[in-house]
Amino acid sequence: MIYVPGYVEPVPPMISPYTFGWGSAAHERVVGSEATSATWESASRAVYMPIFIPTPTILTRVWWANGATTSGGATIEVGLYRDAGYKPGAKIVSGSATQGTASQVQFVDVTDTFLLPGLYWIAVTSSSATNTTMFRGTPADASLDAVLRMQEASASPLPATATPVESAVTNNWLCGFSTTTIT
Repeated sequence: MIYVPGYVEPVPPMISPYTFGWGSAAHERVVGSEATSATWESASRAVYMPIFIPTPTILTRVWWANGATTSGGATIEVGLYRDAGYKPGAKIVSGSATQGTASQVQFVDVTDTFLLPGLYWIAVTSSSATNTTMFRGTPADASLDAVLRMQEASASPLPATATPVESAVTNNWLCGFSTTTIT
């Protein structure tokens, strides 16, 4: 690799916990099942998933993937948290909206936020356990629980500082942030 002063690798336009894989067999073990639609685990539960940002970038929007049923009017909120010793700490930014079209990715504009490379946590919560959101299941493996996600029982809206616990649930909700806008 040749270092060129001032050059920054481009960041993909949509970033999620699945954007940058862990590689080889370990990655296959982590990603688990294909995406599917399911009801939220428990109303107001926040789920936190780690993500590593490899280059400086500007977060412009948050997003999630609506499931097959969105008629119940659930409010979904997605946020980004700083890392605090391999657990989510202080909230950086978040955005929320009532679920829109079923089976579509939904975007919410947020304040443009500059991010340095490093470990962050994407958080998502739903005000209802009736509507559906897309997720990927991970293998039931106790050694992966805290590596893949943490959760907080009553966190809607998302709190300013996370107080999560390790999770034994294997749903990793499809959500993230965008570095571009749709024109």
